[in-house]
Amino acid sequence: MATLLGEGILEKLHEKISGMNVGEKLPSERHMAEEFGVSRNMLRESLRVLADQGVIEILPGKGNYVSNKQEASLSDQLEVLLFDSNSNLMEIVEVRQVLETETCLKAVQVATADDIHFIEHFYHRINEYRTQVSKFNEYDMQFHLQIAAASHNSIYLPLLKALYNISDRKIFWITELYPTRVDSAQKEHRELIEAIRNHDRKRAKAVASKHFNIQDILMSQSKLRDELSQKEQML
Repeated sequence: MATLLGEGILEKLHEKISGMNVGEKLPSERHMAEEFGVSRNMLRESLRVLADQGVIEILPGKGNYVSNKQEASLSDQLEVLLFDSNSNLMEIVEVRQVLETETCLKAVQVATADDIHFIEHFYHRINEYRTQVSKFNEYDMQFHLQIAAASHNSIYLPLLKALYNISDRKIFWITELYPTRVDSAQKEHRELIEAIRNHDRKRAKAVASKHFNIQDILMSQSKLRDELSQKEQML
């Protein structure tokens, strides 16, 4: 598993799939193993993780396919619902706060050693981009999606992805507006990992409540509006 993570196969597969269409078939395992310079066993393990995340669908005897139609459909339905009810970003953030806290608590109960290895993979990727906020935010999102995958609940992952898509990932903007938040966010990420590893429900709930604190988002929204207003006045 450590070798798998070291090779960065997951990241390479994510990059490859990002340029493909939903329903498109991935190249053969033999071809991708040669392309990435890894064994087929290592490649299959990464493909299994992507299947658990809902990124691909593995059809025995037929191959591997890009699969997020359910996610896209869910995003469309939620978007219609939210706009029809005059929902705003803060209401989406409130839902995220509840949903992600419960996702963490579920992961505390059922996450496997492999799940924790992959959560840690994205934690370390975040560390590599502490000074590049856009990259930090991208891996921050992947970190939380991996926790959702570790909950082994088939609804949590596509639901969180849909919320992220609907909000255009603005719920991760806080680190752009408050760069110092990067350090505290990573500290909380590490604490979440340890709580999941130790099956510590009480600790996970306390850290999650702090990590998804809606007051931080409110402050960032206010600052963002002020900055946009100042820019408009300068034009």
